[in-house]
Formats: sequence, structure tokens, C-alpha cells
Amino acid sequence: MTCPTDTNTVAFSTANQVARQGIDMIAARTLGRPKDMEKRCAILDAALFLFAERGVDGVPMEAIAASAGVSKVTVYANFKDKNAIIIALVERETCRIDTLVAEAVQTEGALAQKLTRVGTLLIELISEPSRQALERCLSLEKQRNPELARAFFNAGPGHVRDLLANLLAEAMDCGVMNLDCARAAAEDLLGLWLGFSAIEGRYLARPPQTEFLQQRVQRGVDFFMRAHVEKATSSP
Repeated sequence: MTCPTDTNTVAFSTANQVARQGIDMIAARTLGRPKDMEKRCAILDAALFLFAERGVDGVPMEAIAASAGVSKVTVYANFKDKNAIIIALVERETCRIDTLVAEAVQTEGALAQKLTRVGTLLIELISEPSRQALERCLSLEKQRNPELARAFFNAGPGHVRDLLANLLAEAMDCGVMNLDCARAAAEDLLGLWLGFSAIEGRYLARPPQTEFLQQRVQRGVDFFMRAHVEKATSSP
């Protein structure tokens, strides 16, 4: 099997830095110094759900100000335009996912336990209404602003995949697993976690229950471990 990319692993700190370069470069061109963090968060929360409901073009800055309970002047004091708001939303979500997943990957425990923690955390984050709203917003924006959508992918889902690939590559180095490609294996595992619900969610508004999500993660980890641990054990 040919691995889709270079399988050389890097330190987690380096991986975090590389994954965030795209979003940081975009944010540096647009974001100013935060004026008031409480008001800033209110503006971002209001904009997120308005953008997801109406699309970016359908939401004037006045509507964001009214929904956030601040003046239009306050909105412009924090963000020069709607594009700056979108970038701030992406950066906020990226930082949150990056911190939580990186901590879960680096905690002590057996490989299966780490994978279960990461998978449970990941699908809980993905299932949050705020996260789904951001993805709807970016889905509408990707044609007009593909650079932003790509930066979010690289620093968000792509980075999660790379963290998992690093974890699996370490397991390979320790002889726990025998994989053709750590990155491809990470993508397979993410597919097991997301499952059919990723398709179902496009059509049904009914969110899956937490217990069901946890069971799906556990099934995915069990299946993945049986396949690759047995392969490692049986290899000469």
C-alpha cells in the first residue's frame, strides 16, 4: 500500500505549530486587538448562528449587534468586517479542538484507552450545535473563500487526523501495531467513529444521543484494534 503522504512523525508541539500556520496567517491580516472579551464572545456567538441560518451575505452588521446586545460601533471596534468575524470564529473553534484533542492524545494509558478518549471527545465536539453551525457557515463560504475553508480543515479535522497518525505511528514503533500507513489508518479510524451518522446528519435534524455516540466510538476502537493488533501479532 502506498501511503498518501510522508509518514515521518514529528513532535506534537511541531505538529500543532504546522497545523495552525494557515489559520494564523489569515487571522494576522484581519484581526485587531480584542477590546472587551465578554462583548467579543457575544458578538461571535450571535454572528455564528445568524450566519448559519441566513448565510454571511444575508446578515448585516446591525443584525449581529442587535443579537449580541451591543452597539454597531462595538462590533466594528472588534471586527472590521464580517470576514474578520468568520476568521475569529474559525480560530476560536480551532484552538478549542486543538487543546482538547492534544491533551487526550498525550494522556497516560493503553492505546485503546487513548483512542477511546479521543474518539469520544471528537464526536461530542462535532455534535455540538455551535460546531454544526460553524460548519454550515463554512460550507456556504467555501466557494467564495476557499482559503479560509482550507485553513479551517488543516487546523481542525486535518490536524486531528495528524495527531491520531502520530499516536498510531508511535504504536508502530513500539511494535504494538503493524500498519501500512499511520495516516491512512487514522483516516480509517475516523471513518469508523463518524460512521453512517455523518450521512444521516445531512438530512435529519435529530442529534444522536450521547450514549449511542459513545457506543459507536467503542465499537470502532474495538474493531480497529482487533484488525491491527492481530495483524501485528501474526506478522513474522
